Amino acid sequence: MRLLSSPKRLKPLLLACKDEAPVKQIHALIITTGIFSTNSSSNGLVIASYARIGDIMSARHVFDNLPQGGVDSWNSIIVAYSRRYYLNEVLILYHQMVNEGVKPDSSTFTIAIKASSSLKDLEVGERIWRRAVDFGYGCDVFVGSSVLNLYVKCGKIDEAKLVFDKMVKRDVVCWATMITGLVQNGKVLEAVDMFRRMRKEGIEGDGVLMLGLVQACAILGESKFGLSVHGHVVRREMLRDDVILQTSLVDMYAKIGDLKLASHVFKQMPRKNAVSWGALISGFAQNGFAENALDLLVEMQTFDFKPDTVALVSALLACSQILKLNHFGHLSCHADQRNTGNSEAFTCLIGSQGPGFPSITGGFV
Repeated sequence: MRLLSSPKRLKPLLLACKDEAPVKQIHALIITTGIFSTNSSSNGLVIASYARIGDIMSARHVFDNLPQGGVDSWNSIIVAYSRRYYLNEVLILYHQMVNEGVKPDSSTFTIAIKASSSLKDLEVGERIWRRAVDFGYGCDVFVGSSVLNLYVKCGKIDEAKLVFDKMVKRDVVCWATMITGLVQNGKVLEAVDMFRRMRKEGIEGDGVLMLGLVQACAILGESKFGLSVHGHVVRREMLRDDVILQTSLVDMYAKIGDLKLASHVFKQMPRKNAVSWGALISGFAQNGFAENALDLLVEMQTFDFKPDTVALVSALLACSQILKLNHFGHLSCHADQRNTGNSEAFTCLIGSQGPGFPSITGGFV
């Protein structure tokens, strides 16, 4: 019983629980010792434990039967629904919490704004942000980061910049959100400038940020800066098992026309997916190396990867360059089987047939 007298002692016990039975046993002990009815932290720990083992119904039952829930209990049930992506329920609980006079804290505001971001509900998100400012969380780095994400996801990049510039403290998540947001909103040069500004402040980028920068280099055709970013992620050992970042490097080098480096990065990848193959196939086709593109398409399938739309469109483009009709017949059939429904692929199918050959619409081109 003494072991359960403090939430600090209770927490490691509950964290060690891997299934429902021990959680229920500890929960029963908490009730019999009286801690459950008096200690808000203990209530929150029990709710979080049920949620962690996937028993959201029990977590909600505990929450609904509390005589009076404190901020820890409210946060625990809100987090539980957030992790299961029940975003509307997150916002319902947030509003219910406020209406019942429980003061939200940094965690509450952060999760509620993130839910608004995922739903792309700018109006609700801004209302929550204004309340957070009123409650003294205007300079909170976690709340600020969630607001940046809200504005970026809703395409309000100028509003995001205003919030970012007013932040007293910024972590790597804030920088990554802004840089990727700038790239996604077509402000690529600003994204590169912001990265340089971040480095001057001594902040090291994470994988998300580096991905945004690689995409920026691909758009700008910046080979020098692209090499710099590549070198940075290699030195920081950020490429290990990161297929998305590795594929983005292949795509970047392909788009700036450095197929030697694109191929080198591709060959060094310990694991590849269909997108990785498609990025290099596209690079070869777009740069006029039709034979290489078609050879890579064949090789891809020997490794049991099915060509995606990018690979098929690129291979069809390669066929149009060298008029390999035997390849075309196979590819057009393959495209039909995949039922891509892609207008670009349809255009390439037409373009890959030279003058005088039967068109896919029944006439002649």
